[in-house]
Amino acid sequence: MSAEHIDGRRLRYQHRRPELLDAVVDYALSHGLAGLAMRPLAEAVGVSHGTLLHHFGTKEALLTEVTDALRQRLTDAAGVADSFGTLADLGLWWRRSTTADSLPVYRLLFEVFAQATREPERYERFLQQAMRDALGLMQLLVMAEGCPGEQAPLIASMIVAQARGLQLDLLATNDRERVDHTFSVFIDLIGHLRQSWTHEQPR
Repeated sequence: MSAEHIDGRRLRYQHRRPELLDAVVDYALSHGLAGLAMRPLAEAVGVSHGTLLHHFGTKEALLTEVTDALRQRLTDAAGVADSFGTLADLGLWWRRSTTADSLPVYRLLFEVFAQATREPERYERFLQQAMRDALGLMQLLVMAEGCPGEQAPLIASMIVAQARGLQLDLLATNDRERVDHTFSVFIDLIGHLRQSWTHEQPR
């Protein structure tokens, strides 16, 4: 039997793939994705190169799973499933999703976004999911508040773009007070816009 088959580092994660993915995600959060290579990554998380390939196949497949896990961490941190049902919840979502613990996740996701603009085919799944999930959630939200169906994709796009722009601003400047206040002003503007949806509803 070859050394690869009895490698203790492989056996360590043989039945604990989620734990291995968490270790890879934590490494990526600390070191970024620039220049990421499978062999050094395997060494860093304490497994063999073969174990990493056994569980994830290719670097591209691994990166896809890493970004999926990062987006799920943000969703869990923001409590979207539990408390995000109206436009009034946007402020709560912002506070929960931009904590000090969440900012490294955004930093890594923005790194992926930047790379995806250079290689959109390679990151097609990430781009589709990142946009589909965010826009889909916001469209449902604004339509529940009375936004006309034909406007909903545009309003949803505006909210997503504003949030992502301010997330990037916060990462670059660390000016928490200004960025938080800007998002509050934006929520107020959306509230004024919502009044026009109410007025447009048929009597």
